[in-house]
Amino acid sequence: MLKKYIIFFLVSFLTSPLYSQCVDVGVINSQNQLDSLSGCEMFQGNLVLSGSGITDLSSLFSLSVVSGSFYLLNTSVTDLSPLSSLNSAQQVFVQGNTSLNSCCEFLQFIDASQLGSIMNVSLSNNGECDDLEAIMLDCLGYIEGCTDIEALNYSENASVDNGSCEYFCPESIDDIVDFSCDGNAFPINCEPEIINEPSDGAGHYNNPIGLCYDESPPSSGPHRSMWGRWGEYEYMPPQRYIHNLEHGGIAILYHPCVEKEIIDSLRTLACSRPDDDGGEFRWVLTPYVDLPSNIAVVAWEWTYLNDCFDAVTINEFIDEHYRNAPEDFYYNGSYDTLYVGKCEAYGCTDVNALNFQSINLIDDGSCIYPDLDTQMVVLNEGWSLFSTYIDPVNDSMSVVFQDIIDQTIIVKNNVGAAFLPTWGIDIDLEIGQGFQAKVSSNSVVEIIGTQLIPELTPIELDLGWNMIAYLREEPADVVLVFQEVQESVTIVKDGLGNVYFPDWNFCNIPAMVPGEGYQLKMSAADTLEYLSNDEEY
Repeated sequence: MLKKYIIFFLVSFLTSPLYSQCVDVGVINSQNQLDSLSGCEMFQGNLVLSGSGITDLSSLFSLSVVSGSFYLLNTSVTDLSPLSSLNSAQQVFVQGNTSLNSCCEFLQFIDASQLGSIMNVSLSNNGECDDLEAIMLDCLGYIEGCTDIEALNYSENASVDNGSCEYFCPESIDDIVDFSCDGNAFPINCEPEIINEPSDGAGHYNNPIGLCYDESPPSSGPHRSMWGRWGEYEYMPPQRYIHNLEHGGIAILYHPCVEKEIIDSLRTLACSRPDDDGGEFRWVLTPYVDLPSNIAVVAWEWTYLNDCFDAVTINEFIDEHYRNAPEDFYYNGSYDTLYVGKCEAYGCTDVNALNFQSINLIDDGSCIYPDLDTQMVVLNEGWSLFSTYIDPVNDSMSVVFQDIIDQTIIVKNNVGAAFLPTWGIDIDLEIGQGFQAKVSSNSVVEIIGTQLIPELTPIELDLGWNMIAYLREEPADVVLVFQEVQESVTIVKDGLGNVYFPDWNFCNIPAMVPGEGYQLKMSAADTLEYLSNDEEY
C-alpha cells in the first residue's frame, strides 16, 4: 500500500505546478522557526531540526519530500506522527530524542527505505524507540524477518517471514574449483573500469559451510577465518583472498586464458612495488575463473578491471586503495594450498645460466649467459669412455646428461662413484677427469660451458689407475702427449681396447681425440701437461 502511495505521490508531484516548496534555511533550533514551515510539502536541501527548543512537529504534517537528508537531533519531541507523510529523502537521522514515546511512525521510514525512496534510516538514543524489533511488535503485533533457521540472517525473534532470507551456497572441497582455461577470450578493451561495491560484511565461516558471492570478483563479504600467505598461487579461492583484502592487501586476478606475458607482467609489477611503513607490499596473484575481463585488481570494496596490462593505471589504483581496509594487518596467513611463492621464487630457472638458483620456481626472464662454448660428445650403445674440454656451467652429471637421461644407465668416475638416474644418485663432472658411461642406445651429450685452456689445466696422475680427459681441440699422437711422463706410465688404454705400452714401445691407439676418455696406470705419481691448441706435438 505504501509503495502505491509513493508512486502516486511522485506522479502527482511531477505533474502539478501547485506543489508547495520550501528552501534550506539552515539549522532550525526553535519552535517558531519550525512553525514557519507549516504547509511545506517539498523541502529543498537538508532539513535539520536540532535542540531541545523543538517540541512539536505538527507544522510538518504536509511534508512529503526532502531533497537532501532529514535530521531530527536532540529535540524534546515526543510524537513522530506528524511525519507520517514523509516518504522520500536521501537519509533520515533520528538521534538523541530521548523524550520520544510514540514509535510506530518509524515503520514508515523503514518501509520507505526498503522501497528505495529513503536511502538510509539511522536510529539511535531515542529512548524506547531504537529497538526496531520491539517497535514492530508494539505497532504491528508481530516481528518481520527471516524465519528460516538455515539462513545466514536467521532472526530467532521474527514471527513473520518477510522474504529477506539469505543463504550460503553449496560448498566445494577447500573451495577449489576448476581453474583451467575454458577457451573463452575477451575482446580487447584497454580502457580500465573501476567499481566500488559497498561492503558485504566480513564474517568468518569455516567449511563445510559454503560461501558464494553476488559480485564477480567479490571485493568483500563473508570469508574463511584462515587467510593466505602473501604471494602467487596456482589458484586461491575468493573465500580466502577476501580475508587478505580485509587485512589491507591487494588481490591481483587474471583470467585463466590470458597470455603468459600478462601473468609475467602482473607478477613483475607486484614484486617491484616498494616497501612502506607497513613492510613489504601485500599481494596475492591467482587465476579467477569467472572474471569478466582479462585482469582484475581488487582491494577492499574496490575493483579495477581491464583487458590490457597497464602498469600506470594499476599502480594508481593500488596507491589509492592499498591498506584502506578494516584491518591493516601485515602478517602472513597460514593458508598455502597451491601456493607457488613470493618474489624470491622468481628468477632464472635455466641450469645453464650463470645466475641459475635452485630456489627459483618461475622464470622471470633474467637469465644471464656467458659467451659459452659447446662440445658434442658421442656415446655408443653400451659402455664408452668419454671426457670433455669444457668447464660446464653446471657440473652436475644429471644436468649434463639431462637431454639423454632416459637412455643413461650409469656413469662412473675413477674411484667408483656413480651417477644412477633411476636411483636419484648424482656425481659431478670434474675438470680433467675421464668417465665410463653405459647408455641404452647411441647418444650425443651436449656439454655447454667455457672451454678450458689446456696448457693451464694440468692433470694430476695418481699412483695406480687413472681416468683422464683429453683437453685439446685437435687429435694428437698419444706417444708424444705422454713423452714427458713416459717413465712413470705403465699402460694407456682407450675405450676400444687399444693400448700404449711405453716399456715395450708398442702403441695401436690411432690418436688421442676430443671427447674420448683414457685409462692409464702409473708406477709413480706425476703431472700431465698438454700443449696449447696453437702448438703441435
